[in-house]
Amino acid sequence: MHPKILLVDDNEDLVKITGLILKSEGYQVFSAGTVEGASQLIEAEKPALILLDVCICQEDGLLFCNQLKHNADTLDIKVILMSGYDYSKADWNGADDFLYKPFDFNTLTRKVAAQLSVTPITARSA
Repeated sequence: MHPKILLVDDNEDLVKITGLILKSEGYQVFSAGTVEGASQLIEAEKPALILLDVCICQEDGLLFCNQLKHNADTLDIKVILMSGYDYSKADWNGADDFLYKPFDFNTLTRKVAAQLSVTPITARSA
């Protein structure tokens, strides 16, 4: 069974491209453009990893990450924050990693694989 990833971002182009990249690596990808939509998908799909935009539709991704990491049902889900602004690790609110936008294909797949403890397909075929 392939790990499930929830991509939470309000930028539709980023969601499409990132989703295609992750699907090509063998992951099941779901996406949401709001925190509410993400909450529903987390409950329904039980993702192993969430790629979470820090500022999504005027909502606070850092606050949402903090809520996830303090909820017994979701605290084990890996979270990688994404933003065009650099945040210090002290500001990550429990996130497991940070992805600075714009990011490249290799950085994305490497960080996702590290959180899910898998070898990226691109690394295996190289």
